[in-house]
Amino acid sequence: MKKIVLQLVFGFVVLPSALAGTLYYLNQNGFFNVAHIEVVLENPPAGQEQFLKPHVDELEKLLSKYRGLSLWTVKLKNISKEVSSLDWVDGLNIKRSWPTTLSVRVRPHEVKLLFMAKGGDLLPIISSGDFLEPVKAKQAPDVALLEGETFLKKTELRKKAVEVIEQIPNEGSFSKKTISEIRYDAKEGFWMTMIKTGIRVKMGEDQMALKAKRVSQVVDYLETRQFDARVIDANLSKKVLVRLRKDP
Repeated sequence: MKKIVLQLVFGFVVLPSALAGTLYYLNQNGFFNVAHIEVVLENPPAGQEQFLKPHVDELEKLLSKYRGLSLWTVKLKNISKEVSSLDWVDGLNIKRSWPTTLSVRVRPHEVKLLFMAKGGDLLPIISSGDFLEPVKAKQAPDVALLEGETFLKKTELRKKAVEVIEQIPNEGSFSKKTISEIRYDAKEGFWMTMIKTGIRVKMGEDQMALKAKRVSQVVDYLETRQFDARVIDANLSKKVLVRLRKDP
């Protein structure tokens, strides 16, 4: 009986106390001090690496103040609050990777569109229609540009523009890659300008995916026949109207 009691005492008192004492000793002597800060982007949007790199560099600089602190005592909740306040961060996961690594996994917002501010800086626009901090042209993602002061004043209209561009295919003769600018007219809806040709495309307010498919077919036809179009009106029920540059 005494043997069993001694084993229980050793297992539930002596061993845990020894382990706690060892961990305390190691912690006091810097064994668990943060030596590595790992910042990883989760599912970064394709083609937006140039936009994200300065943000990641700034985040690493921000987190560097935790280097040398005990991993035991670093408050993850405070770090989470600090990182979440960055406008380009959509979500994150922070954890301790023992013995000396602080791991921060960040899910960034995808920039859907851009708006040119006064002075030439570009304002990235995310899915909610909100602006991020302005960036220089060399850092900006390769997405379409919103034109018109109306977009600057109305968040809901920017959000609607994002919903519109999301319905445009990623590939094809008329796609996200071929659109340089988007404008909005209260009476006629959305207009889009194509990058290479400068063709203005009237898209209206709805059925963007269907209209984009029709416009793509028309663009292919125009290129095959070598017609020089200036306007494509896709905001019609069943057809697409083309105006050539020589037309009045």
